[in-house]
Order: sequence, then structure tokens, then C-alpha cells
Amino acid sequence: MLLVCVLGLSLIPLLSGSNIASAYPGTCAANFLPNFYVPYAFGVPLDTPEEVALSESVADYIRSVLNSEYPIFDYRNSSCTASAFKSILTALQSYDTAVIYSKGHLAWDYCEYDYEHHGLSMYDANTSQVWDYDIYPRTSSKNVHSFIWHCKTGLIPPTGPNPDTCGIRGLPIAFTSNTGIGTLKWGSSGSQVYLGWTDEVPGGDYPLSGGSPQYTWEIDVNYNYAMVAALYYYYVGQGYSTIYALDQLSETIYGSGYDYDSGPLYYWLLYYGNGNIGLP
Repeated sequence: MLLVCVLGLSLIPLLSGSNIASAYPGTCAANFLPNFYVPYAFGVPLDTPEEVALSESVADYIRSVLNSEYPIFDYRNSSCTASAFKSILTALQSYDTAVIYSKGHLAWDYCEYDYEHHGLSMYDANTSQVWDYDIYPRTSSKNVHSFIWHCKTGLIPPTGPNPDTCGIRGLPIAFTSNTGIGTLKWGSSGSQVYLGWTDEVPGGDYPLSGGSPQYTWEIDVNYNYAMVAALYYYYVGQGYSTIYALDQLSETIYGSGYDYDSGPLYYWLLYYGNGNIGLP
């Protein structure tokens, strides 16, 4: 089964950035958008044309924010295969620090004794996935800022050996190469921060028009959930820390007094590591 965690944009102008990644040392960024197409979920359309267009627009904006500071790998659609994703993760380790954003669907499977592993669906997800145990050997503490916008990417499987015979379990561990990251949920120490989603969805039923719950669904008449992605990168792009960016976007969307800790996103959008840092 595949789920998606994605959101929508109408407020911030969208810019484009160049697709380069050649400077050593320094920071390099990666912006992934596989757009693996899932037509229906729970009997309604999931990846609607509006969803795909919105995903591209938000990716354009995030690329512009990151590429204003760093060289960037920008891989989308048919270029964003499982093989390419793993190759770029390896290439990022040639730099001093790395920043990663990825938006798409989740995959999960089981290794020995039904121990759950999480993975990401790339464009070629019908034939290949990228699993937590694939990612872990290709990362390091150089991955200082990772936002993995796929469902359940903020969860570390709670039971069983880690690693098991397949390898490391849990995407927060995999992207940070930090086996202790699970003790740093909503943390304030270390040199890395990782953001991902739980397995919750917003309240209410799936709208008959479809769309993914964490992207195209409306929060109110002014915002949909993709604004969380756009506003987050808007604020960290201004030099804000992760926690301050989350506070500001929460108040922007939900109103004054609804900072991250007291708003609806707190148990849905998680961060691990040091919330006091933002982009390098």
C-alpha cells in the first residue's frame, strides 16, 4: 500500500533556480520530486492533475530558496528513479554539509519476523523502491537538514531489533546516519535536524474531489496543506531556526496564538535533532 503526504500553495511567488551541483567544499542541496502516480485511494482520486501541478510549483519555490544559497541537484519525474536517488545521496557526501527535501509517496515492507521497514517511492516505484536500509549507508552526519515529505517518514518502527537482517529501520535514522536520533524528538541538541510526518491525516472525510490529505486538502478558505512546505522554506530561507519557522508558519496559517507547540501540526509534523538550527 502506498500513501502520500503532500500540500498546496497560493501565497508565495514561485521562482526557478539553476540545476547545478559542482562546488566543493561547502553545502549542497537536493530537491526530489518523483511524482509516482497513484490514481485512487479510499475510492477517490489521489494524484489529481491539481496535485501534480501544485507539487511542481512548490518544488520550484523550494528550489529557488535553496539554490539562492547552494548548488542543487533537482531531480523530478522520470529523472527521479530509485537508482538516481541513491546516487545523489552518495554524491552529497562529497560536500561539507547537505540539505535534502523530497516529496512523494511512502512504501513499507517487512523483513524478518514482521519487522517493519519504511521506504520512499520513486518514479519507477512499480519496479524499485528506496528503503531505509538503502539510505543509511549513503548518508552521514553531513546531512544537517532533511525534510522528507512522504507519509510516515517521521516514524521510527518502535519494536524489534534495529538493525535487523535487512539493515537499519526508520527513515529519521537513515537520513541522519544517527542511530540515537529517536531520543531527540523535538530536541535541542546536536548539529542535525530531520522533519517528517506521522501516519495521521487531517480530520474529516476524504473530499469527493480527491487529492492527497497533506497537500491539496484545504485547511480553510485561504490555505491548503502545501502552504506548510512553502512557508517553512520561506522562513528558514530568511535565516530562521526550524522551531521558529514552524512557529511562524503555524501562526500564519492557524492564527495568532497558535504556535507549533499549541497548534494542529505538533503531533503530525515531527522533527528530530536540534530544532534551534535551520539551514546551514
